[in-house]
Amino acid sequence: MKGIVYQCFLASVAGGLLSLDRTAAFQIMVSRPIVTAPIVGYLLGDAITGLLIGGALELLWIGEIPIGGHIPAHEVMLTVIITAVSLMGQKALNGIGFDILGIYGANILFVLGFTVLIALPMDMICKKADAAARVFNARFFHAASAALEKDFVQGVVIHNLNGIGIFFVLNFLTLFGLTFSGALLIYLLPHLPQMVVMALPLACGAVFLTGLSSAYTALYRNWLSTALFAAAIFFSAAVILVMTG
Repeated sequence: MKGIVYQCFLASVAGGLLSLDRTAAFQIMVSRPIVTAPIVGYLLGDAITGLLIGGALELLWIGEIPIGGHIPAHEVMLTVIITAVSLMGQKALNGIGFDILGIYGANILFVLGFTVLIALPMDMICKKADAAARVFNARFFHAASAALEKDFVQGVVIHNLNGIGIFFVLNFLTLFGLTFSGALLIYLLPHLPQMVVMALPLACGAVFLTGLSSAYTALYRNWLSTALFAAAIFFSAAVILVMTG
């Protein structure tokens, strides 16, 4: 149990920091799934599987961009949850000797399919956390504007940092609660009917096919998405090379 809590903590800290890049700060593409997933995977001991998961999820959400008041699926949090729970779940099932096909490493397809199914409904909670952070951030924005009118530069800096801090804390707490819950739910997998278990890889296939359709639509309509996707792939490859030496 301590190992699960520690891994959830690592993934949540990384996810909380990376999620700042989405709207709160930086915005240098490190919040994209294809970058976030291998980083989380590296922290949990499997960067390559993380990269594969991130690639599929990047295709799925490549056209989803938070602009203004529009709050799309929280691709950063969902990527962290799916990657972390899948990797922890694979280790947990291997640890209790649950081998579905008798092939080393095959568990990941079933665990990933199960994780996708339980994680997607969690997006409602992720969106609420993001909306709450935006409400707090609006208050800090008005406070920073008031400080700027008074030429109180230090106040502007403090209120901006407070806004970033709120985003991190809310995202971290949300991620920790959801990844820990998902890690516990994985232990239900061996008790599911065999027909249900054998159908779980279909969820992975559905994500991949839907991702291809989403990516085609986004890239066909918007050349900027193509550039962003290429930049994300380049960045993730550089991250993998650095992390693996």
